[in-house]
Amino acid sequence: MKLACALHFSGFPIKHSKAAGLAAAAGFDALEISPWIPSVINQSGIEELKASLKRNNIAFSGFTAIYPPGMVLASRSPAARKRSILYTNQLIEFANELGGRCLVWGSPRSRNIPDNVPFKRGYDWLIQLLKASGDLADERGVKIAIEPINRFESKIIHTAREALYLARLVSRKSVGIVYDVFHVSLEEDSFTAPILLAGKRLAAVHVSDCNRRIPGKGHIDFRPIFRALKQVGYDGYVTLEATLSLDIKKDLIAARKHLESSME
Repeated sequence: MKLACALHFSGFPIKHSKAAGLAAAAGFDALEISPWIPSVINQSGIEELKASLKRNNIAFSGFTAIYPPGMVLASRSPAARKRSILYTNQLIEFANELGGRCLVWGSPRSRNIPDNVPFKRGYDWLIQLLKASGDLADERGVKIAIEPINRFESKIIHTAREALYLARLVSRKSVGIVYDVFHVSLEEDSFTAPILLAGKRLAAVHVSDCNRRIPGKGHIDFRPIFRALKQVGYDGYVTLEATLSLDIKKDLIAARKHLESSME
């Protein structure tokens, strides 16, 4: 396992290319970004990020918080649903171009089923999107990781069991699930059981403490979590996704050291 970090919870905008330098300076192995926070990434932005990754000798792990809030995946509009698939496919291509291996499928505001859409129909539309993009992800060797998100932020998919149910319905090799310590702390009875349940379908891991601050600023013991990850043979990135103070570098270094000591 290697350590990555995402900086979209920093509280103020950090350019994607600058984020690579911050993550590298703090000793992380890889960078994970949102494709629209702080600004929508395009092909020229991809080239700029690629150069920054190379300059800072750091890898790209993938995309998270992938959908902007105005995008509704289970829209009644067939044209809007098609645009959502095309957008997801573009992110798969961008991730592949950057050497990334994962899209974290969270974005609760976008994936929530609108009140004016019958639940089953909306859920079927989500399956259709994941199947269509899963086909391309299979070809590119990129994972789509369904993220269980706590009930205060999302109307659907709160637990690992619910995410696994959706992944099995999609039935694509590329489609797995996310383990996010913060959401697990609010929705699950155990920190380790969701990992063991997911097994080989575990495609991404996000870590923060119980208060969403960096590990070590709350009361979560990360050692059993890393033991469970090793038990299921997880070999992907463990990504820091936490709220950060104004002293970003200090927080990133402290988080990395805490995680490294928990992995031993």
